[in-house]
Order: sequence, then C-alpha cells, then structure tokens
Amino acid sequence: MTIARFFGVALAGAALALPGARAEAQDTTDVRFALDWAWQAMHGPFLIALEKGYYADEGLNVTIDRGFGSGDTINKVASGAYDVGFAEGTGLFKFNQENPDDAVISVLIINDQSPTGAISLKESGINTPQDLVGKKVSATQNEATVLAWPVLAELNDIDPDSVEFMYVEPNLRDALVIQGAADATFGFATTTALNFVLAGVDKDDVNYFTLAQFGLNPYSSGIIVRKDYAEENPEVVKGFVAATVKGIQDMLTDPAEGLALLKQREPLVDEEVEAARWDLAVELSILTPSVAEKGISEVDPERFEAAAKQIATAYGIEVDPKVGDYYDGSFLPPLEDRQVSDEAKARLAN
Repeated sequence: MTIARFFGVALAGAALALPGARAEAQDTTDVRFALDWAWQAMHGPFLIALEKGYYADEGLNVTIDRGFGSGDTINKVASGAYDVGFAEGTGLFKFNQENPDDAVISVLIINDQSPTGAISLKESGINTPQDLVGKKVSATQNEATVLAWPVLAELNDIDPDSVEFMYVEPNLRDALVIQGAADATFGFATTTALNFVLAGVDKDDVNYFTLAQFGLNPYSSGIIVRKDYAEENPEVVKGFVAATVKGIQDMLTDPAEGLALLKQREPLVDEEVEAARWDLAVELSILTPSVAEKGISEVDPERFEAAAKQIATAYGIEVDPKVGDYYDGSFLPPLEDRQVSDEAKARLAN
C-alpha cells in the first residue's frame, strides 16, 4: 500500500487571516492543553476550535503546547502540569495500573483505530506481517509497537523471534530504512511514511501496513484528563470535548482551513506533506467505516476490552480491562453533533 494518491489532492483554499484579538469572555476557565508531538496536521482541529472561538464559546481560555511523545503527555496530565492532553490511549493501561492514585482516562477518542504499523520502501516487498519474517526492523527499545509485536505475530501464526530488531534512538529509525541497513521500521504510518517523503524518498516508493489491518485493533489517540479532574470539573471537560468535536468536523469538511492555521503556528511545516498526512490519518484512523456509520467516539465496549486485553498482554501486565476504567463517554456532546457529514464522507471517497 502506498501514499501516492494522497499527493494527488491539491492543497485548497486561501490562507486564513492571522488570528485577531478576540473579546475576552467573562468568567473563563484557563485550560492547559498538551499535544502528543510536534505540530502536525493531526492538530489542525484544535487550532480551528481555538481560532473560531469554539473553546471560548464554552467559557474556556485554552493554551496549546506541543508534545514530546504520548507517554510524556500522559505523565504531564497525571502530574497536573497540564489539564488536558492529546495522547495514545493504549498507554493508559500500564500507567493506571502503576499509578492508581493518578489515574488518567480518555474522554474523546479521535483515532478510532491506530495508524501504527510497519513502514518500508516498496522494493522490500513488505506488505503483511508474514513478509517481516527474516527481515531487519529498526525500532526503539520498549516502544509500544515492539511490545505489541509478539501479540500480532501470534494472531498471524508467526514466530515472533523470526524478526531481527535493530534497536536505535527514535531519530535514527527512519534513516536506517532509507539507507538500506534495515528492511522496515515500526511507528505511526501517518508520521513515518511522510517523514520518508520529507527525507527525499519518492512518494511512490513508500510502503506500509498497519497492525489494525491484521487483527490488533485497539482504540487509539484522543483527549485525556485525570479522572479526578473530570469528576471535579465536568462542565470544563464537556465544553472542551464539544468544542474539539466541532473542530474535527470542520477539519474533515475543509482541511485547508486547519492546515493554514498550522502553517501560521509552525511556519517550517511543509503544507503539501501535511495535507497528505491529514488525508492518510483520515483514512487509517479518523474516518473509519465504524465512525462513518456510528459517529465520532462511539465506543464498542466489547471491541475496547478485547483489544485492551491484547495490549495488556503485550505490555506484560496482569489486568482485566473494563472500558469504564479507561474511557468515559459521559462528557461527549449529543450523537447528532458527532455524526460525520455526507460532505466529509464524499471527500474521503474521492
């Protein structure tokens, strides 16, 4: 599977005006919001919600800071350094078991399935987990995908030891594949595949598959808060979630709006690459068939708990995950506000 078609869509829309001064709302609540990583297309919905006053309309004065990995974001939210975070939800299973007094929960799932997978060059011929047998994979020790590999291997009747891992720092993983020292790397396809392109690899030469395609399908990134923060500030959490859903809906309908705001926030981003990154994220993670049918953050408890048990096994922890311990949908806006528009679905189909 390649990302070629994502570059066939031109970045549309004129640049938005620079954010102007907004009238300060009375009795606003300050909310400190930490992202999962450096500024990318996935963060466009938050910028739309900020720029268009969706957060302000809920009485929230939101400040947004870049992140340094989902694990770091979870720790910062748990410590109280940030009120809200955007992070990979599977990290909560291990964190909450080890830190029961600082439990963190998801209140809005944005990535209905994870874009995590194996990314390679097309010439490698790696299209399925079986194709990794006998290959070298660049990875970071104890990274989530590495820990999940034995579970994925078992699901696909593969000896997990048939893959040779080359453990390096995160910033070196992609380079080993591009240089031919490794056959593939593990990571978010939405990040790594586009990083290959930024490094000079032709878009037609990038290949990937996701773990979700082959049986390991947990819910992924979303909005997280401390459990006690949500209990003590329910209206703040509800307002933040409702405003964020509006931003997601706008970005799904007109991504150029969020991409223009992203460029304003981080001038060094490549707009064409980020447009492709957003399209890839929408296809793999955000607007899945389930979301198109049921709506944003409509969680199936059976799927949640089955996948959570797989992840717990991968992390080597003994836990019987119950959806209510890690996800609370009571802060969501009404379902009609979370139904994806026909316009957004049509855009994906094209």
